[in-house]
Amino acid sequence: MPLQPEEFRKRTRFIIKLGRALHECGANSERIERHLLNVTGMLGLHACFLVSPTTFTCAFWEDDEIDQFIHIERVETAGINLGLLWEIDRLVESIDRGQVDFIEAPELLQGLLLNPPHYSTAGHALSWILTGGAFATILSPNPLNGLTAATISFLLFLIVERSSSTPSWRPVTLILAAFVAGASAAALSGIGINPPFVILSSIIILMPGLALTVALTEISAGHLVSGSSRLVDATMTMLKLFFGSLSGIALMTFLPPLGPAVSWEWAPLPPWRVWPAIGALSVALSIAFNIPKQKIPLGFLAALIAFGSSKFGEHQFGMYAGMFLGSLSLGLFSNLFARVTRGPGSILMTQGIILLVPGSKVYSILNHWVSGESILPAESAAKALMAFVALITGLLFANALLPARKSL
Repeated sequence: MPLQPEEFRKRTRFIIKLGRALHECGANSERIERHLLNVTGMLGLHACFLVSPTTFTCAFWEDDEIDQFIHIERVETAGINLGLLWEIDRLVESIDRGQVDFIEAPELLQGLLLNPPHYSTAGHALSWILTGGAFATILSPNPLNGLTAATISFLLFLIVERSSSTPSWRPVTLILAAFVAGASAAALSGIGINPPFVILSSIIILMPGLALTVALTEISAGHLVSGSSRLVDATMTMLKLFFGSLSGIALMTFLPPLGPAVSWEWAPLPPWRVWPAIGALSVALSIAFNIPKQKIPLGFLAALIAFGSSKFGEHQFGMYAGMFLGSLSLGLFSNLFARVTRGPGSILMTQGIILLVPGSKVYSILNHWVSGESILPAESAAKALMAFVALITGLLFANALLPARKSL
């Protein structure tokens, strides 16, 4: 039986608002389109969607696909809010199971969008500190690198928090943050730190490694428009960060030293430092992505699985095999979680994949090409590209071996 025009409009408006909300959560285009198709079928409609980082297009019809209602709008690129994504998925599940009447759904969705974040400004500052310090600790036994990176990360948080709220400064925020990181690390080089490494660690939270991975995944899945535009945006972000940090270092070469060089000799951290650092990094990412506190242990488990399996594979078979095994294990775990709990497996996937994405390798390659100095050992463009390919291949095989049966 055909829907009344008013009922048809209510359902299409809800789906459009749901699509906007999923975009604001940072979900990738493939998952948004698939989820919206599932919800559209659940509500008794037919539709097609075309989603990219900057556009949202949808067409709805009941019986005749030629007689369509079309909605087109331009959207802004969004950050990542996995906590909101989790709550939206739970709302849609409640509608599907009949626990929530569709009449209440638009109001409940609006309420989710208006909810305050789970963490305060101080909590987000802590996440920046932990991210910079933990990343440096994972890759370097020198405690000075970790402490300096954590301190500079806090300074960058203050800059980003302030400048992002001003429209005229927002386009240059990344350049300014990287500039301050470069200048600060260069100024403190006399205390015994590795400046390029500290810069990389302090801006790692701004690195588009996840965006690069998502872009290549979308391209491999045939979402060429979305993947290509996301790839261009991630590349431009990388170039902004590199230009800013290089400018900061260059400025300090023209200024006199702040004081006599005093090299602090600290005992190197033991090898087991890596595991507490992973825990700290997982907590930091959970705060940054607005994950509810009770869900943090799941993210920590995903991080352990991703990192542990990748290290095992790298030790046994080499770096590319380690990257493949890490992403395969993480994908299987995330899809199993989605099957058992009917929750969004992409949340655990995102938290774990960040430990694997080689975005820092691309940055260090740029640094090596320009300055001739390697931040991380044995970097090359071919290795970074193959690392991305191995990572994406692992995720594709995980979805083939154990489909999630969930669109988010």
